[in-house]
Amino acid sequence: MTSSGAQQVPEPDPGSGDPTEFWSWWAEEGAGACEAAIESRSFEAVTDEINARVHAVDPRLVWELGPGREARHVLVVTSEGDAGARAVARRWLRAAPAPSATWEYADARQAEVDVDAMVLKVGETEVDFAAVRVVAERVGNHVDVVVHHPAMASLPEQARNTVAFLALDATLGENDCETWVGAVEVALAPPVGATLLAALREVVAEVRDDSVDEHGTPVWVLLRGEVDGAPIMAAAQVPLAGSWAPQLDTHVAVAVPYRRATEQGLPDPGTLESLRALEDHLGERLGDSARLVAHETSSGTRTLHFYADSTTPAAAVLQAAVTGWDQGRVTVAAQPDPAWHAVRHLRT
Repeated sequence: MTSSGAQQVPEPDPGSGDPTEFWSWWAEEGAGACEAAIESRSFEAVTDEINARVHAVDPRLVWELGPGREARHVLVVTSEGDAGARAVARRWLRAAPAPSATWEYADARQAEVDVDAMVLKVGETEVDFAAVRVVAERVGNHVDVVVHHPAMASLPEQARNTVAFLALDATLGENDCETWVGAVEVALAPPVGATLLAALREVVAEVRDDSVDEHGTPVWVLLRGEVDGAPIMAAAQVPLAGSWAPQLDTHVAVAVPYRRATEQGLPDPGTLESLRALEDHLGERLGDSARLVAHETSSGTRTLHFYADSTTPAAAVLQAAVTGWDQGRVTVAAQPDPAWHAVRHLRT
């Protein structure tokens, strides 16, 4: 049984973003009340209270109760695809109590164990996920998907798209869907080579396994190109997506000039070694508060793309840590960017 608090709140007041009061309420009465509601299959007594508690953290968040993977129940509080609220949901999760035999917690919807058993009602139309068919094509480090169901042709366009994305979320889980799925297309006729919905998991798992190491750390890819006739070198982590690390919601661009360069404007070997040493130095100073996710080098400047947790002084730490660079003045510019738009041109 699932209960959702996804209804819109008219002209919501901004939430505090602080989950402390939520978790205090949860420990004192919320967990027990929700467990009783699940057992009685009656959610009227808790729905308004949970809505108020979740929206006090952030009005963009929604919640669900459902069966857990390890515990009996799971409480999910998610931004529901709103990039601006992902960091708040992740901080809510980080403040959660340790999982127990009764409760576990998540900041994104989980994949359904038996996705083919799900039936979605859209108006008067029932969409059974067992009849959904997909074509999945790997493109670089993501998967483009075509989705078909016989009922698609009778639904308006917005409803078709909603069905497609709900089917993908249910199959992969919200985080994997946002991280690894690229273009999504709805097909009104059965596409050639279509497979069952659950088969998509294998394709995404293959891409994920190729993109992270045994510790779950993203691998890096090298990129080359030209800008206004000048060669440019770049490197970026895979995946380069805000859903991979939602708490890192602020883009910090560190522009490092260098004077010792090749004829093409790229760093000479000695400068390249110095740039790598600077990157290591900045990473050590930052700890877990920020991460270097990409860099671009051309025409005498290397731009380091960091993403930082806006609740930490990471940007100030970077500003202080670059003062020793001896090949020109380093500039540091920070701006909110929870969707990681500043590096989308480097995604593969």
